Amino acid sequence: MTTPTKPHTGMRVSVAEFLELELPEPDHKLKMELDDGVLYIMPRPRLRHQSAQNELIYFFRSHFRAFAEPPGEVYADFVLALPAELPRLFVPDLSIVLRDSEAVVSDRMIEGAPDIVMEILSTDRNRDLVRKRQVYAEAGIPEYWIFDWLNDTALQVELRDGQYVERAVLTADDMLTTPLLPGLAIPLADVFRRPGQPAQSP
Repeated sequence: MTTPTKPHTGMRVSVAEFLELELPEPDHKLKMELDDGVLYIMPRPRLRHQSAQNELIYFFRSHFRAFAEPPGEVYADFVLALPAELPRLFVPDLSIVLRDSEAVVSDRMIEGAPDIVMEILSTDRNRDLVRKRQVYAEAGIPEYWIFDWLNDTALQVELRDGQYVERAVLTADDMLTTPLLPGLAIPLADVFRRPGQPAQSP
């Protein structure tokens, strides 16, 4: 197998090549996705993006650990292999796989549709708002959450008849919930908190 030595957006690679790709310094920590067999390299996330992602991970893990048998698991920046005619390996900011999910989690990827995927809008906002919304719906992912830290809003869409429909647009004053995880309540004031600001009081 010949692996490209200088990966760049727009080049075609196989699934096997994608899984072995490594970016040279200083870009080795950038995320890469395979969209219909075409490589896409995403810009480095900013500080507020990382802060929001870390807060969400904290709330999900805290919720799951409250159960003797956790109802699911949260995965950050983990490869998601989606069914399609051409290879689609996406890397959502967060993926939730519930205990009774049909998705298969291995050491290298999630194969099939997780129950919830989340993206935190960054430089390429159109990719998250349009392209990924289309791809995740086609893959049959029940819920897609989009966090916009420029406007401090969270959009929740849910799958109905093969299409995503809006369930809620939440602000930093709201609590984020989902019928897929009864009891989960995430204060968006903490998710959208600027780095260095104190957490909200209970």
